[in-house]
Amino acid sequence: MTDDERERAWAALHDAIAQKPGWAVGPCVYHGDGDLWHVTAVDLRPRGRHAKREAITATGATEVGALEALAALLEARQISGRRA
Repeated sequence: MTDDERERAWAALHDAIAQKPGWAVGPCVYHGDGDLWHVTAVDLRPRGRHAKREAITATGATEVGALEALAALLEARQISGRRA
């Protein structure tokens, strides 16, 4: 994986998250147990006292794979939200 690939993956993820105001993306973290990378987007908009925050997590065999997977999940959610 090159720095350019990583930068493109992060840029695509930030483009996808920009379509979801109030959401933020955490760091991409490697978990050696399953040899997978994990990255999570969280809805930071204010909620009620006992409401849980919505989060979407994606995994991949590489950092770029996890970033691309999360971008795809966010984009798919945006499309399905428009149809509802």
